[in-house]
Amino acid sequence: MEEPHDEQTSALVVIAQLRRQLADLMSVEEHTVLQPPVRAISFRGRLLGDPTSAFEEMSRRFARYGYVASIHNAPDGRHEVVAFEKVERKPPRVGVNVFLFTLTVASVLFIGAGYGLQDAGIEVKTITDSFWLPIRYWYLGIPFTATLLGILLAHELSHYFVAHRYGSPVSLPYFIPMPISIIGTMGAVITQQAPMRDRKALFDIGVAGPIGGLLVSIPLLVVGLKMSQVGPPPPGVTSAFQEGNSLLYAGLKYLVFGRFLPSHGEDVWLHSVAFAAWAGLLVTMVNLVPVGQLDGGHVSYALLGPKSKYLGFAAIGAMFAWGIWLSLTGNDAGSFWLLWAVINLSLNARHPPPLNDVSRLDGGRILFGLGVLVLFILIFMPAPLQEVTF
Repeated sequence: MEEPHDEQTSALVVIAQLRRQLADLMSVEEHTVLQPPVRAISFRGRLLGDPTSAFEEMSRRFARYGYVASIHNAPDGRHEVVAFEKVERKPPRVGVNVFLFTLTVASVLFIGAGYGLQDAGIEVKTITDSFWLPIRYWYLGIPFTATLLGILLAHELSHYFVAHRYGSPVSLPYFIPMPISIIGTMGAVITQQAPMRDRKALFDIGVAGPIGGLLVSIPLLVVGLKMSQVGPPPPGVTSAFQEGNSLLYAGLKYLVFGRFLPSHGEDVWLHSVAFAAWAGLLVTMVNLVPVGQLDGGHVSYALLGPKSKYLGFAAIGAMFAWGIWLSLTGNDAGSFWLLWAVINLSLNARHPPPLNDVSRLDGGRILFGLGVLVLFILIFMPAPLQEVTF
């Protein structure tokens, strides 16, 4: 067993080695051991050159000693470099991803078959029918399932491949089956196994998912709308769930049908492919809300840094206020916004910083970020889903 004196000597040697690696990159004024003996060490001072180049160089140098570098602005106006021991991570078990994806396919197929029954004109007369007929005619759910999961896969794999391009360790998508929901799933998540490298990587990874998903969902929505019917409520139908409108969705309906809907007592009765593609727009909208580790939160942090938390709390407050207003006016969509506000406030209110939190985005990405804001406005649905009576 190593004696305490030897342990202290070893710690001083490591600190001296790391400090020497910073000599031409940063004027170090002080250091602090954050996690003894030397699991994490903070060096404070001022960078001597370009933050991006300095970070890349200190990352290479620290790696030789088994440490990872992170850099951010200290509250006193100086820079802080934190060196923490690199942790070897076990390779993920892909079997879990495959198992959850299989359950999600079954769940979405069951829900989609219910919509397929409507497409085929098969009447569901009893509660028992609503359970057994989707199982009997499971193949009618294939168009809905292929559309929805195709969109979700495009979204998540766009994140995954861009993350790997930057060397960010992320998992394969974990799909979440939810057979009691209107689409059979709660979507999918990719777990981040280490901090993002810098704000550029954070931005690119964040925007990749929404762009990838929309590139698939918009064409499929047009196809689905062409398969849908426009008209008054069918005879005997006294109520139905009405999907929310957004500027983009309303524009696509106008493109396909030549008029804005709903109007004059008529609306589009969505084919299951169209409904699945509309759900893809909804998922993208929700992910672009600038909160925490949602895609919009990634973009917000990349643009604003730590100040993005104020925008996140403002967004959560707006969701609470809008949800309460809708609920007080009798709109069922209020519960959607209230639930989403509670989830984000409880689990997802803040965004962790990247390793390099000093370097800023270039002008092209800032301009692209404004484009993401415009995209969010175009797909925003004030009342995503509500029950209407005829």
